[in-house]
Amino acid sequence: MRGSVVGHLILKDWRLQCLPILASVAAGALALAILQRGNETAFVVGSVWLFVALIVIGCMLPIFAIVNERKKQNLAFLMSLPISNMQYTTAKLVSTVGMFLAPWLTMVVATLLIVQIRGILPHGTIPITLILLMLPFVGFCFIAGTSLVGESEGWSTAATLVCNSSYGLVWYFIVKIPALTLTFKSPVAIWSPTALAIFGSELASVPLMLGLTFFLQSRKRDFV
Repeated sequence: MRGSVVGHLILKDWRLQCLPILASVAAGALALAILQRGNETAFVVGSVWLFVALIVIGCMLPIFAIVNERKKQNLAFLMSLPISNMQYTTAKLVSTVGMFLAPWLTMVVATLLIVQIRGILPHGTIPITLILLMLPFVGFCFIAGTSLVGESEGWSTAATLVCNSSYGLVWYFIVKIPALTLTFKSPVAIWSPTALAIFGSELASVPLMLGLTFFLQSRKRDFV
């Protein structure tokens, strides 16, 4: 019974948030269509819109799926069901992370295909492209974890502000790293030790933040 409740909670979130997910995919598709025009203006506009689509959905999903559930006092009803605190946490993280992965993976794969097949950018840009595309995923995990543990709109807003204000600064420093920029024009993707270290750190931060969220949730005494 409990397993079925967890599954129903996950499906509920997907049904409620399907429109924002589809809208983000549509926005990303439009950005990639602009990017394929090949000129400098199209590249800048398409790249900006692509990241904006990922950042916006990464901010919206924690608000819609986590914060609003508590704000609208639906959490008390959900916790009256045969489900434990950790099962609720599992359902929320699985559904929210899964909902973000759907548009994020779609846009990442589509971007790589454009580079590989269309040849708009040299293959040497693949490492830094993946590093930059990982940032909205890392930011989303931070916002989702903070929203779940913080239990208030204020904590979620603060996490969103921290992430959104840091993207530009982090991107600026990343594109200034010589070990990444010197391989831009390479006909093949070159994963230097620096690129591997940065990308590996991003990948490691995702399970670290999700694991910390589970740990902090398990320490709570008053869940509702």
